[in-house]
Amino acid sequence: MAFSFINAIVQACCYFSGQYVQASFSQKHVTISLLIPVAALVGFITQYEFFAQFVLYLGAVVLSVGMALIPMPLTNKKPPSRLSALILLTGAIVILPLSIIVAPISLFSIALCHIGLKQTQVPPFAKFATVLTLLTSYGLLFYWLYQLMNQVAG
Repeated sequence: MAFSFINAIVQACCYFSGQYVQASFSQKHVTISLLIPVAALVGFITQYEFFAQFVLYLGAVVLSVGMALIPMPLTNKKPPSRLSALILLTGAIVILPLSIIVAPISLFSIALCHIGLKQTQVPPFAKFATVLTLLTSYGLLFYWLYQLMNQVAG
């Protein structure tokens, strides 16, 4: 469910910045968003002990799948505005502190930053802040991977 909350932030940023103007973008977003609920489904099917636990986990997966499918009807006609890069940057900055607690969440921040840098009208301040957020996100992710490798090796 935490994934669904972070994904909702990403969906809001993509919608308000006009990224869902292309149906292919929303389809890619849905495809990537469905990976985590499917992995959770496989994980809980192999590990549940009681029927009540099965129903609880199944409900959480169904809600996550529903949240992941939200971009499909959000395909809009609104083109990206001049504030698109700032909206995406704001979403990345909101997600970044959560990456300190759970480092893989920085992938969401990285994705928003890359999408923000591809915008046509990016103010210089937004470009600098996006690059800084991107470097910080990559740093957190690589530090987490380094720590993970040390635990696995040691």
